[in-house]
Amino acid sequence: MASVSGTETILSPLQRSGLNKKGLCDYVVNVASGCLHGCTFCYVPSTPTIRTRQEHFRTSGVNDPQMDWGDYLLLRDKLPEKLEEQLNRKRTWKETEAGKGVVLLCSGTDPYQNNRVAKITRQSVKILLKSQKRIRILTRSPLWLKDLDVLMDRNVTIGMSLPHLDDQLSRQIEPHAPLPSDRLKALYMGKKSGCRLYVAIAPTVPQMGKKDFLEYLGKILPLEPEVIFWEPINARGSNGKRMLSAGLSFAASVMSHKDWAENFLKQWNAIEEAAAELGCLDILHIWPDPALNKYISSDRLETWFYRPTVEVW
Repeated sequence: MASVSGTETILSPLQRSGLNKKGLCDYVVNVASGCLHGCTFCYVPSTPTIRTRQEHFRTSGVNDPQMDWGDYLLLRDKLPEKLEEQLNRKRTWKETEAGKGVVLLCSGTDPYQNNRVAKITRQSVKILLKSQKRIRILTRSPLWLKDLDVLMDRNVTIGMSLPHLDDQLSRQIEPHAPLPSDRLKALYMGKKSGCRLYVAIAPTVPQMGKKDFLEYLGKILPLEPEVIFWEPINARGSNGKRMLSAGLSFAASVMSHKDWAENFLKQWNAIEEAAAELGCLDILHIWPDPALNKYISSDRLETWFYRPTVEVW
């Protein structure tokens, strides 16, 4: 389908989030619905945010918001103004041990995927900082470098989703996202500027092993990231179909529950071994899945749920 762009209205941009379970945040602000990066593995189209709003998307010209992921972007109209109004009305602020009261931009889209989205993100960050909120940026785009005057703040940490360092593979898996090499360069520019940084090695393709993780970690450790998040590809939803449609045959190897779990544990062990050898196990933060409970001890699994990161705010 041809790309669909437009706007949508949202009354309360700031939403409570369950991502404290992953040590990410207590709140989220999503500046748009949809995402133009078109990452084939993205889990967002399978979430209720997309699945339960089929009619809303159809009225905007999106016939299948799950399989057409990457071909539509609806900016949230007047979001910064509504965010400021919401913060001015808010009398309580929830802060869990794992979420640390942090606001994530974004969980359902990329806050810097193009200049129009970046403008909304910049305004939103300024409003949140004015209210002395802690902010976590998660993006695949280097456009955040244009906002260093705002992001160079102790209450802001900037992370990039960087599941691998293979530019050629990226064009298949993340067809419209900036190349991994450009993301890595952006992180080094951020370090040079003195930004707080983190990296999300997520989601990793099943063919990555210990040798790959050693090479990868060796390239990002000079950034001195405060935390390194990790999880593997989960191809059990509509994203599995999108990956196969894109010619990514490896997706078939992790589409059954058993195959997915076995790969998860294999890669989990591999990245922990690599991190231990390189002396960075203390900053590695695993994002486990409750569906692993049949394949792993409850102690190893549950130790990562609602676990605070080592970041200091």
